[in-house]
Amino acid sequence: MTRGGPQCGSLSLYRLLAAALVALLATPAAAGDDARLALERFMSGLEGFSAEFTQTVSDETGFTLQESDGVMHLGLPDRLYWEVREPFPQVVVSDGEELWTYDPDLSQATVRPLGDALDATPIAAISRPEELDTHFHSQVLPVEDASALRLRLIPRNEHADFTRLELDLTPDGDLARMRFEDLFGQVTDVRFESSERNPDLDADTFRLDVPEGTDVYRP
Repeated sequence: MTRGGPQCGSLSLYRLLAAALVALLATPAAAGDDARLALERFMSGLEGFSAEFTQTVSDETGFTLQESDGVMHLGLPDRLYWEVREPFPQVVVSDGEELWTYDPDLSQATVRPLGDALDATPIAAISRPEELDTHFHSQVLPVEDASALRLRLIPRNEHADFTRLELDLTPDGDLARMRFEDLFGQVTDVRFESSERNPDLDADTFRLDVPEGTDVYRP
């Protein structure tokens, strides 16, 4: 979520996270029993997930374009609170019906019906996991850090807004890192910390009340 592509980055992250959490359950056992077990541990009984994050965006040469940090709350299904605090604030919120993207610096917010915003994207997999093999190739990758298990998703759809997603899980099933590359070669690397499974999240967590005077666009 950076300028020059923050909205795309933030929306993509939610779509990819939701896809990864469910899609890889369909990974063939031959791809790696340990990776499957780690993912299944993470998914088992999962109703929500909260974490602090740091995010680095790099260009195709590896040059760092921006570093940021923030907080994420995820509620299954279809609810999200994603806030970048520094250096450029931005908030993305889904209440299960609408998807809001709010830029405080510009006093602008964009609102889309959830169905329109997420139709034919990986986030739809939350409620339709049986379709995931149709949309992704998946594989397990070697990792230098023995404490992590890395899984990769490659979209089958040539019109997808990302080319690959890599997800790191710990052997006990904790989500540690996500890395994805967009169509322009930009790489977003998100590292999660202080994570909590099934936190006690109020329904208001997934509701966005923008300040008076904010320009609200409904494409």
